[in-house]
Formats: sequence, structure tokens, C-alpha cells
Amino acid sequence: MGNDNIFNHLSDSKIKDEITEQKEQWKVLIVDDEKAIHTVIRLALDDFIFKGKNIQFFVADSATNAKKILKQQSDIALILLDVVMETNTAGLDLVKFIREELQNHFIQIVLWTGQPGQAPKREVIFSYEINDYKTKIELNDDNIFTTVLASLRTYNAIITLESFRQSLEQKVIERTKEVVAQKKKITDSILCAQNIQNAILPSEESIIKICNDFFILFKPKDIVSGDFYWIKKIKNCLVIAAVDCTGHGVPGAFMSMLGVALLNEIVRKKEIIQPGQVLNDLREYVKNYLNQTGQKSKSRDGMDMALCAIDTQSLKMQYAGANNPVYLIRKSNLKNDTAGLIELEPDPMPIGIYIKEEQFKNNEIQLKPNDCLYFFSDGFIDQFGGKKNNKFMKARFNELLLEIYKKPMPEQKNILEKTFYDWKGSNFQIDDVLVMGIRI
Repeated sequence: MGNDNIFNHLSDSKIKDEITEQKEQWKVLIVDDEKAIHTVIRLALDDFIFKGKNIQFFVADSATNAKKILKQQSDIALILLDVVMETNTAGLDLVKFIREELQNHFIQIVLWTGQPGQAPKREVIFSYEINDYKTKIELNDDNIFTTVLASLRTYNAIITLESFRQSLEQKVIERTKEVVAQKKKITDSILCAQNIQNAILPSEESIIKICNDFFILFKPKDIVSGDFYWIKKIKNCLVIAAVDCTGHGVPGAFMSMLGVALLNEIVRKKEIIQPGQVLNDLREYVKNYLNQTGQKSKSRDGMDMALCAIDTQSLKMQYAGANNPVYLIRKSNLKNDTAGLIELEPDPMPIGIYIKEEQFKNNEIQLKPNDCLYFFSDGFIDQFGGKKNNKFMKARFNELLLEIYKKPMPEQKNILEKTFYDWKGSNFQIDDVLVMGIRI
């Protein structure tokens, strides 16, 4: 019986693209302009079962019809493809369509050709993304069965890996969403804390009422700050503090709020205005509140501070410092219009537990009109940047202040801010930044 007779002899139930009752099947597309080839392949795979699934066949007699099926059936596992159909390269053109236009690299493609000279095997395998190449003279039951089984095994492995990849990708997406949501929640909380911290710091409006020629450059590293400034007028005495608490961000902000509360208690309520005594009392409060006993397991957090009390009538200033100095720039009486920078040196110990704890000294100095006072933390000086990516350093900071001290205080702030960001460049800000300037 010839192939055409075999084809005609098959019942309709054997040759139509039926969908069986089985929910899952391997979809195999046969593309050949010889109906007999369809029949031979389907008979060879009539009882084929792999991974508990049989085959659902789709057939096309041209590359053009195959494209229509592929556009409708995106999950076809295997194509058994003839090379020469409506054109000599119809099959190879279909491979390009699948890989390049449909961007389907999962589907397995096996070429079957009765005219191997039209598409030499080595050239085709090298140039096209196909999985196997057979001649039609090899079309027997065993070859068909093993070729299809090997192709479906490969397809199944690829799909399994892709499923794992997509599952992992989805988990990463979901986890990223969780992290972003958590980060937003934390950021919102910190922004709320920033509002609270800003509320307890003196506003520029309140400072102007007691000191009208000043600037404050305040740049927290992480939204909230461990640096803070404090300015109050007690009778005829202007009390100014610039403080650098241990740490930055949220831990530093907790310390700063404690510092503000304690300064209000000591200076405003008790009206203690001698800076040395204020620092001594403040240290005892900090040690008690933080339960600092000197044991290694206990807190060693503290504050560095520069504190001045200026009599607004006599211009006498008292100063005490815990690691932090105050700069005084005063124009000299010389004809060359030079100025000198005087560093009011602090005691080398923090406000908090310390191994060599002594009383903070109270220093006194007579100020003159147009004297400029500068208070600062170490954030500006320690910032890395510049061409060599090193610290700004104290000497460079001092030179900058001597260059700008004659300018209006708001302009000095702008110059300092621009200098800081130009120096920092693309580097991270390493610490909170606080610089205050006041002209007498």
C-alpha cells in the first residue's frame, strides 16, 4: 500500500487535530507539504507517552500556514519541519521567523528534508538555531520516536528551568516591593522625627529677635542629626551652644533631643549661665540619664560642645568647651587691614563618662564690636573630597573663614555651603555638618 493509500485509509479520528480529554499534552507541529509525511510521523507516535502526557498534533502544509498556527499556539514544544516547501528555503525562513520575530527560543526545531543538497547539514546547523537535522530517508519509527523523545526532554528541561527562573524573579520582585515598602515606612518615621527635631531647634525668626547678624549652616547626614545648636537670652546674657552628639542619624538625634532638654533645664529654668558650670552640670545629667558607670557594657555616649555666654551690655564673654573650640576673628589695628584668628581652646574631654574627668574651666574674654565668632562641629573639617580625596582639614577651614569674615553673614553661609559641596563632589557626606557665625 502506498503512502497516499495509507493516508486515505486512516479514519478521520486519526488525522484531525483533535484535543483529547487529557488536560495537558505535548504540542507538536508538523510542517511539510507532503501529507504522507504527516501520516508516517503520527503513526509512529500514536502511543507516545512522556511524563504522563501524550501528543496533540498540529499540521501545516506550508511555512505560511505554520506561521498562523505559531501565532495562535505559543506553547508548541516541537516542530518537525521540512526545508523545501513553497520555496526552496521556506523551512529555514520559518526558523528565522520563530527565533527572531517571535523571539521564541524554547521551542525545539527538527529539520526533515528530502533534498539535503538544498540545505547542507553543517552549514544549516552552524547558521541556524535548530536542534536536530534529519533526512527523510531516516524516517522510520525508531528514529522518529527517539528524535521526538530527545527533543521533548530538552524542551521540558528548558521550560522547567524557565519556570524556576520566573518563580525566582517573582520572589525577587515581591521581596523588593516589601523592602521598598519597609524602607518607605522607616523613612516616613524618620521624616516625622525630623519635624520633631526641627521644632525643638530655635528658628531663624526667634534668633533674629535676640541676634540679628548671624548664619547657621546645618546639614544633617541622614535626615535627622546628632549635631544641634541652641541659643537663648537670659536677661541681658546671650547663651550660645554648638553641640556634636555621639553618632548621627536616629541615635544621634535621640542624644541631641536629650541635650536640648537638659540645656533648657539648666540654663532656662535654673538660670545657670556660667558655661563651665553648665557643662559640669550637664555632664552629671548625661551620666545619670544614660546610666554611665564606666563599665564596658554601659553606654559611653556623650557630647562635644562649645558654649558661650555673652553680656550684651559689657560685651564680656564667658566660654567653656568640651572638645569643641570657638573661633574669634578680630580685625587688627594695623594699617594693612589684617585680621587674626583666635582659637578659644576647649577642655579635652566630652560631656559624658570619661577616664580623666575634671571640672570644665570657665574662660573670659572681652569682645569688641565687629568681632566674628564661629562655632562648628567636625563634620565640615573631616569631609573627604578634593582632587586627592582627602579631608578638608582645619588649616583650610581657618583660611576660608579669614577670607570671608568681612562679608555679610548670609553671604558667608552661601560661600561655606558651596565650598563644602564642591569639595565633597560625588563622595558621601560622612557626618552631620554644623557651622554657626555671629557678628558682635
